[in-house]
Amino acid sequence: MPAHEEHSLPTGFGTRPWLVQATRGTALTLVDASDRSLHEATVPELEGKTCLGCVHNGDWLVLLDESTGECFLLSLTGGPRRRPKIPLPPLREPLDHLATCAMLGSPGHPGCTVMVASSAEAEEPFLLHGRPGEPEWTRLVSPFDGITFTSMVINYKEKVYAFASSNNLIVIDLVDGEIRAQKIGTIQDEEEGGGGSGYYPHLVESCGDLFAVWIQELGLFGHDGVLTDILVYHLDLSDTESMVWRRVEGISSDRTFLLSGGYGFSCAAINGKMEGNCVYLVWSCCDCERLYKFCLDDMTVSYHQILPQPTHPWCRAFWSVPANIQAMEVQESALSSSFLPKKVDQLNDLDKHIEELNDLDKHFEEVQADSLPQWHDLPLELLELVVSNLSLVDRLRFPAVCKSWSMVTNPVGRAKAWPWLMHCSRQDGLCKMFDPLLGKEYTLQVVTFETNEERHIFRSSKGGWLVVSGGSEDDEIFIINPFTGELVEDPPILERSYYYNGFSFSSTPMSLDCVFFGINSSHSGHYVSIYTWRHGEDTWSELEFEYEESFPVARNNPVFFRGKFYCLGRKGNLGVFDPKSQETESAWKILEKPEPVHAEMELFDDDHEGREFCYLVELEGELVSVFMRNDANPPRVFKLDETKMTWTEVEEIGDAALFLDSRASYAVVSPEGGHGNRIYFPRFSEDGKQAAFYDMETKMYHPSFYGLKQPLKCVWVVPNLVPSFRR
Repeated sequence: MPAHEEHSLPTGFGTRPWLVQATRGTALTLVDASDRSLHEATVPELEGKTCLGCVHNGDWLVLLDESTGECFLLSLTGGPRRRPKIPLPPLREPLDHLATCAMLGSPGHPGCTVMVASSAEAEEPFLLHGRPGEPEWTRLVSPFDGITFTSMVINYKEKVYAFASSNNLIVIDLVDGEIRAQKIGTIQDEEEGGGGSGYYPHLVESCGDLFAVWIQELGLFGHDGVLTDILVYHLDLSDTESMVWRRVEGISSDRTFLLSGGYGFSCAAINGKMEGNCVYLVWSCCDCERLYKFCLDDMTVSYHQILPQPTHPWCRAFWSVPANIQAMEVQESALSSSFLPKKVDQLNDLDKHIEELNDLDKHFEEVQADSLPQWHDLPLELLELVVSNLSLVDRLRFPAVCKSWSMVTNPVGRAKAWPWLMHCSRQDGLCKMFDPLLGKEYTLQVVTFETNEERHIFRSSKGGWLVVSGGSEDDEIFIINPFTGELVEDPPILERSYYYNGFSFSSTPMSLDCVFFGINSSHSGHYVSIYTWRHGEDTWSELEFEYEESFPVARNNPVFFRGKFYCLGRKGNLGVFDPKSQETESAWKILEKPEPVHAEMELFDDDHEGREFCYLVELEGELVSVFMRNDANPPRVFKLDETKMTWTEVEEIGDAALFLDSRASYAVVSPEGGHGNRIYFPRFSEDGKQAAFYDMETKMYHPSFYGLKQPLKCVWVVPNLVPSFRR
């Protein structure tokens, strides 16, 4: 339960960053970002009020009484007897037409002007501006032909910068007591334009520089998917004739960015509390309100629960950042170096292996000198017994030890294989391979990913093959085995590939009869689109279906099962696509059974009732579905009883292990001794040595549920070092 403090703010408020949530009630909820502790304070001035936004470093709230139109500024600092309240003109605009707020001047200053940007819902984009004591707000529309305002405004160098349509930048200032708008130029895009489909922008002013931070959510269901990427751009304003957003890989080891809603702040890093070169983001998920931390050093994300339920749009928590830590300057050398692409020196594991082999050769020489039996004289039967107990990586090393050891037949082909977590932090082709069972990490060089121009995003994997999208619009498809380097040549562009809920394929991608399959649905689930492609075809074939009964497709890879693609709906029902069907309209159907797990799911409800992360896998000839929310609700596992076509909930899965993620999920029978009856997730401990899993026997998460690191660009993949042959 949050600590309650009558008429005063918690101890420590105003000395470090806090999150402030106004809930239209009497109580104000505050979260201490340093330890995520909850506090409540009774503030009578907030009773029944809606918080439109925060201005002046989050120290002042713009509040509205919807019933009367009363609008005012309220400062959070000071006790109840000293809490300043500054009246603003009455405001009667519809709430869904209003977006972010900004301020010219300081509260209490005669020229203080509050500005409110319109949202995308407004029929004609506008900016409202009003001053304390004025009778009404003034509506400002863009005075420039063909240019309209957007919802993105920010205070910068004592002015308000408005980012308008077609990348135009407009500066709004107070000149001789009047609001003046000046177009100062068009911002050029250095590369892919900063974001794109599924990216949410945030503007941040930091130490006299202006940044745009783009957060990508994988999914069409707003604030209900998985955060998968972060892009940071610095706006070069040195020459207004050639302004450009330049991609940077860091924001300085001494700075922290704090984002929430349409607002962003910068503050000095606080040792042990708020890490440098990190971006902290408040985000509503399907299970709770989370605080995400994006670490730009290694491109990982972690999160903690800060509020037990997702918030409504007008109750989102805002950052309150003390001016003394927000304004702290960083060393010029640290800031300038962060604007340059980083080249991280990494030691390839192959070098380590060579050193180990050299050490082993020295050992052989020493043994020979002592006239002891030689390792290379071991019987072949004994060597095969040794190999049978080695891991995959050790089997790769084994034949290189000496000639006699290389006589063991196909040591790799007989190795036990289970999914590894593949992830890339940069565009240099170096991929990390994390073995979740052994807690070891290896490096793999993938030449196809060696590029500084285009990002690659993992979409799916199966049998050691990856489906990857790339290009400026994420519509170029790569199908590759990263272990052998094999690549399906030139699959056609798949437009809007970002939106697809799932990808899969029927067999080895090099096989001529392989069918590639993609599916997505509208938010409501009333519209379903299916795309297929086969070798030799120039384009993807598209099928579209419309239903009265909704089928929102889950974000998970479809399962090719008994010759058909099975797709899990977010409600828990199934859809099936038969690639061999001769009749287009009957190739896809939504099964009447099994009945949905969440029949009453409200897809458009802000409280996300009934929404869960859901996954589908095949385990020993059976379809298995998994539904989960957070640490308070353990995963629910169901097996499909095909005789009755019903989902049967199970409490254990024996020696099997599940590896779940929205991009690719797997089920493995007896992966390794002591690792069965577990559900693994694409996260690991801070030191990178312990994988995250749920133990179905003890009913516990290990090492925890929250606070673990997850690479932003990752996917489960089963190592496959056997080359394919086109057939």
